Amino acid sequence: MNISDVYSIGLDQSQQFYRQYGSNALLPEIQWDKIFQNSKLTDVHIQALNTLYQSAVPLALQVFSELNFDVFKPAAYKPQGLGLFERLAEQEDKLIQALDVESNGLSEQVRHQIWSMLLRGGAVLVFKAWLGKVKTDQPLLDTTQFDELSDLLFIKTPPLELAKRLDVNAHAQEDHIFLMYGNDVYLDRFNSLETMALFVDLGVYDAAFLSLRDDSVADYLKEKDYVSQEQIDELQCALNPLFCTDLTPKQSCVA
Repeated sequence: MNISDVYSIGLDQSQQFYRQYGSNALLPEIQWDKIFQNSKLTDVHIQALNTLYQSAVPLALQVFSELNFDVFKPAAYKPQGLGLFERLAEQEDKLIQALDVESNGLSEQVRHQIWSMLLRGGAVLVFKAWLGKVKTDQPLLDTTQFDELSDLLFIKTPPLELAKRLDVNAHAQEDHIFLMYGNDVYLDRFNSLETMALFVDLGVYDAAFLSLRDDSVADYLKEKDYVSQEQIDELQCALNPLFCTDLTPKQSCVA
């Protein structure tokens, strides 16, 4: 059933629809390879996404239900007060506990992917996939209205602490996948400056490149001696030899 059809029927049916999909037992199956057709997903990546999905979405929905917060109503995307923010933040430890249990029987590679994705917005991503599925019954990400709340689903646990809790070697030589959806790249932001610096240490990102994208990141990396202003300027000149303006648009790298 399409969510637009639900709203055309009436509020009672809409609430019934929400309750149906708010149950963990009824989470619809997500075809991750259909959503991210231009990304090379392996079984390891799919297992990691499914584990995040099964753990993160029910917890978020539980909070929304307790606060009578309807994620399908446009008005819901402008929450008043701090209740929603605080309640979602309180769920972070529960989410990590759930992931610890769910990933206990999974391979080291899958646990590493869960860790990597979670630090870079994995919980945000799976919720967008859930919304897209229940609204359209299609393998889509909902990118229309939930962006205002996306950062709420970014976990704040430091990367090394999270690695310890998920029994992951933070410095293992594993891949860190980025997911393409249309013209957008997902899993390309960090939950903290500490995580961002770790991904520079791991060789996933270049310090000068990140510094060009985000001034706050540049300040942090220069302070920590990861990069100098001279190196940043040299990269800027290499990418923009004609000194054209706005060829390197700024964007926030940290949630």
